[in-house]
Amino acid sequence: MTEPVFITLEQVLRLHEQSLSAYGGIGGIRDSGGLSSAVGQPLNDYFYGQADLFAIAAAYAFHIAQAQAFLDGNKRTAITAALSFLEQNGVPTKTTTTVLYDAMIGIAERA
Repeated sequence: MTEPVFITLEQVLRLHEQSLSAYGGIGGIRDSGGLSSAVGQPLNDYFYGQADLFAIAAAYAFHIAQAQAFLDGNKRTAITAALSFLEQNGVPTKTTTTVLYDAMIGIAERA
């Protein structure tokens, strides 16, 4: 497998802003260190565990959602980052809103 193109902190911040613009919410970062750590964790998973694209996308969703680094829109940003990661690595991401909602609620509840 060629090395994946990872999502950057700057991309996550842009995705968060886009989410707030589209759906509303309170802007701002509660924990910048936690956000940096969450965005970096999938790289660690890949380089130390040789995770595949889907595991890396799941790591973005999980770690960004669990970090609760933003004042609002954490789950929306998390799933958008995961989908963006897959898309920028050539994986199509057609799915329903219900499936995404259920997945993110499961992550948020640590299911």
